Amino acid sequence: MKSERLLVALQGTEADAAPLDAALKLAAIFDADLRGVFVEPDPAAYMLWTGPGAAGASVVSTALDAVREEADVYAKAAMERFNTAVAASDLADAASFRRITDSPAEAAQQARLVRLLVTCPEAAAGKGPLADFTTACLVEEGCPLFVPRGGAIPARKIAVAWDGSKEAARAAFAAAPFFTKGVEVSILHSPKNLDYNDRAAAAPNRLANWLRPRGIEAKAVEIKPDGSLGTALLEASEGADLLVAGAYGQSRIAQFIFGGVTRTLLGAKDGPSLLIAH
Repeated sequence: MKSERLLVALQGTEADAAPLDAALKLAAIFDADLRGVFVEPDPAAYMLWTGPGAAGASVVSTALDAVREEADVYAKAAMERFNTAVAASDLADAASFRRITDSPAEAAQQARLVRLLVTCPEAAAGKGPLADFTTACLVEEGCPLFVPRGGAIPARKIAVAWDGSKEAARAAFAAAPFFTKGVEVSILHSPKNLDYNDRAAAAPNRLANWLRPRGIEAKAVEIKPDGSLGTALLEASEGADLLVAGAYGQSRIAQFIFGGVTRTLLGAKDGPSLLIAH
């Protein structure tokens, strides 16, 4: 029996290839079993969009039937892809698949007691059918998120965005199995947007001292952005296999209105894989 649990979100398309491949590799690193999940469209949510006044009852019923039929096709494809990948791995006795019809917030309860949710870059960026589920897992359930983009798994070069916040600490703790002897770690830090009282906690040596007993001598890299801090972090992490960062130190409303580091990191199309936690 495995000591940990990972969750991989699937949608029954080619977009499943990267997160599923990453999840299988991560399961070995975390000594975890793997749970695949397909979250289908919620008929109740669909009714909110159409509404009784938007169309006749027969039209709504026909549309809902079409949604369910389409979900059946994608769910079957997701399950087949998951089972095929698991059968070719060492997880045949430590994997399961579940199809869920629920609101994203309720479906996200599957992320409780899970070390990581692995999902595709599209969902992390707030697009596609898994976007709301992914956000609910990260924000409402506090489940760390792994987004495969590029770089080796296990990571040999890791960049950690460090500002001393509880979100950054949570992300570093979630990434602990990656921090093994021989791994090259860069601590990316910047005084930008830090209050005076936050600067002591943001000192990179706090993280470096936590990493040292793991056999890692991390190097501190100060970021001096001319514009977006998120963009500067992505540029500084170029060449790394993994970027570790905290999520939503500001409220999500503020991030939406003014932009923010989290939205930039989640929306990136290129660069290293991302492990982010709230």
